[in-house]
Amino acid sequence: MIQSRRNSLNLFIGLIVFLFFLTSCSNLPLVGKKKEDKADKIPPGKTVSIEGMENIKGVNPPKPEAPPSTKKLPSQPPPPMTSTETKVASIPTRPFYSPTLPFFQLGFKKKVGILDFENKTTYKEEKIGETVAKRLSDKLEGTQRVVTVDRMVVSEMLKREGNKFETLTDSAAMKRSQQSLGIQAFALGTVTDVSLLSSKESETSEEEVAFATAKVEIRLIDASTGNLLKSFIGRSPIFGTKETGEYSRNKAILKAIDFSLDEILEGFLRQLDLLDWTTTIVKIEGENLYINAGKLSGLRIGDSLDIFEPGREIIHPATKLSLGWTTGQLKGTLKITDLFGVDAAMGKAIQGQGFTSNDIVKSTTR
Repeated sequence: MIQSRRNSLNLFIGLIVFLFFLTSCSNLPLVGKKKEDKADKIPPGKTVSIEGMENIKGVNPPKPEAPPSTKKLPSQPPPPMTSTETKVASIPTRPFYSPTLPFFQLGFKKKVGILDFENKTTYKEEKIGETVAKRLSDKLEGTQRVVTVDRMVVSEMLKREGNKFETLTDSAAMKRSQQSLGIQAFALGTVTDVSLLSSKESETSEEEVAFATAKVEIRLIDASTGNLLKSFIGRSPIFGTKETGEYSRNKAILKAIDFSLDEILEGFLRQLDLLDWTTTIVKIEGENLYINAGKLSGLRIGDSLDIFEPGREIIHPATKLSLGWTTGQLKGTLKITDLFGVDAAMGKAIQGQGFTSNDIVKSTTR
């Protein structure tokens, strides 16, 4: 009897222990099966996003959302972009690099007198010197920075004033041109080494093909002193001068001249920019002051210009060469009130008095 009760008690205790073991180990994984990680549930390659961050693949957990409804909803198109979308700063753009441009000094156009170019080529009958002068004038005018004055115009103006010079290359003639016409510089030079190659384009064609080369030297002279500022030499390559057909020889030579001038042009303009822009008062009538620069030189109504005394020319005691002109005393300021003629203007003094026709007019831009 007692033994029977013991067996029943042991059986009851064993049943309780077994039930306790089952309830405490219910969360253990089955043998041979690894517990799944939540991060592994993201399908490979699926793109998830977190607010304020860029979209990445399979790394950031998705934003917590409400449990999905058991009812299957129809697919909806993505919502339109709104202004509240997070903006991502863009990388600064790289600076734009362009070829170096000629130095451009702000101000009015400089006046340059174009003198003769000596023809030292073997083509003496050709007017190559005149052609170079004309091509140079056109190229300078095309820069919109220079006003060119033809040699004949300078010579005629000097004759009207009663000044007779054997040659315009004389320093006295240049200084007078600067005072009368406001010319800042003169350009002259020589043409040498013009070579021409021509032949038939092919054995079966009678059409002529021509190539040419040329060498041009230009001297830039300061009109106020008559001193040489700098010499420039330009040479043309034979490549690129090919011309065929009628007048092919003349066309090839013109191309060679253009190549030579283009090689010089940038340095010529840089040197010219070192000269001050000046002009002169040519006439005074009461309050009206007339100057020999106007629309062509870039002046506009309302511009203000300073008026100075002529200053003094300083001559080197040993070389006897002019070192330049000192800046005279500031006498006042005029304001442009009218533009007339090809390149002339009228102004009224807004400061100062006692002006004369020899006074120098300069730009107020420093």
